[in-house]
Amino acid sequence: MTDNNPVVRDFIIPLDRYPHLQETQTIHDAVEILSQFCCGANERLRYSTVFITNHQQQLVGKLNMQDLLVALDARFADGQKTGKFEGKEAEYPNLTILWEDSFFIECRKKKELFLKDLMKPITRTIKTDDSLVKALTIMLHGNDQVLPVLDQDSIVGIIRLEEMFQAICAACQL
Repeated sequence: MTDNNPVVRDFIIPLDRYPHLQETQTIHDAVEILSQFCCGANERLRYSTVFITNHQQQLVGKLNMQDLLVALDARFADGQKTGKFEGKEAEYPNLTILWEDSFFIECRKKKELFLKDLMKPITRTIKTDDSLVKALTIMLHGNDQVLPVLDQDSIVGIIRLEEMFQAICAACQL
């Protein structure tokens, strides 16, 4: 690698500036922390993924907004898996009317679910000294938008596709 090639360390978001929680916290906590990271005039959410650590601050999982919403009602997951809604093939917008009221009642009951019971395992990571091309390859191959960044097996931050896109376009002079 030449000195001109960008490396992950130069583009990470430090963990203390990225949403992360302990596995014993709840869906409600995840929603609250994501809401704390807003930007712009419309207060848009800056991040869509929460990383989960154990009591020893070791990275043990992650949840994105889709995972959190599916956790509120299993019917979302059923539709994702089968392409059907409650056993029927039809357009989702019309069928959601049938369960919209029950959804809001039921989701309020789920706010105390523990993240450890919902989180997805971390399957891909990147090291601080790795090149952006390596990080991009891992990210695109796994269809990830964010990757945890490790330094000597401890999480130090996150790298997002947005920062990599900007850095690679700048390095390629696009």
